[in-house]
Amino acid sequence: MQRPLVLTLLAAVALAGCNRPGQVSRHTISQSLKGVIVYPRSTLVDMSSGDSAGQLTLASPDAPDTVASWFRTSLDLNHWTLQNDARQPDGSILIYAERNTQPLWISIQRATGGPGSTFTVT
Repeated sequence: MQRPLVLTLLAAVALAGCNRPGQVSRHTISQSLKGVIVYPRSTLVDMSSGDSAGQLTLASPDAPDTVASWFRTSLDLNHWTLQNDARQPDGSILIYAERNTQPLWISIQRATGGPGSTFTVT
C-alpha cells in the first residue's frame, strides 16, 4: 500500500505554526522539497533553509532501521533512484536518492535520551 505524504502539505501545516518568521524561507522549503515524502507518524522538530535548499528535522517513535527500510521502499515506489545507502561508524544511516535532477539526502539516527529516531530530509 502506497501512503506517501506530500511534504508540501506537511511544510504548509508546520509553517503555519512556526513562530520564527524571517529565519526560514517558506518558498525555498516548498520548492526544494517538492514531492519529497516523509515517514508516517513523524513529528516536525525543526526546519531551516538556505538560498537553494530546505531541510526538515523530524522525530519518529520507530527505530532507525525501521525508518530507513520504509524510506528505501517508498523512494522506489515514488520514482526516486537510490544512489547511496550507508551505515556510518556512529550507527546513523545516510541515504541519497535522485529523481530527475532533484537530489535528496536523508540522515537517520537513534533519538538521544529515549526510544525512537530523528531524521533530516534535505
